[in-house]
Parts: sequence; C-alpha cells; structure tokens
Amino acid sequence: MFFALDACSLRVSQFKSINYVINSTFRKIFDTNSQEVVDDCLEMFNCPPAEKTIAVRKCKFLTKCDLPVTLKNPSTRLRHY
Repeated sequence: MFFALDACSLRVSQFKSINYVINSTFRKIFDTNSQEVVDDCLEMFNCPPAEKTIAVRKCKFLTKCDLPVTLKNPSTRLRHY
C-alpha cells in the first residue's frame, strides 16, 4: 500500500485518506464499528499510522539516494525568510 510514497511529498489530507483505508480494513476484518477496538488491533499488530510508516520509509529512501551535500548537511541549506 505504501509503494513509492516514500518518494512523494504528501499533504495532511492524503495521510488522513490512507489512515482511513487502513482503519476501514481493520473494521471489516474484525467486524467492528468501534474506533477503540480498531486502535487496539492496530497497536497489537504493530501497524503504526501512515505518517510514521511513510516517514521511516522516506528516511531509508533518502539514505539510499546519493543526495547533494546541501541536502545532507542542513547547515548549508539556503534559508527562506
């Protein structure tokens, strides 16, 4: 489900949509309408929110890429005021 999202920048609404799909899937699997039950199941199955999963994948992706020095070293980036 997260294939290639590590290379994209996503808006908050897109993260919410992904989380909605995950929550709906768990609701269907466990035949429940309770968000509390879904949250417990997500925790038990070690399924973090999309924001966290994609952030970890993006970090791994950027580590594998050969980035210019300006991106690797935050102190050399241009600042926007």
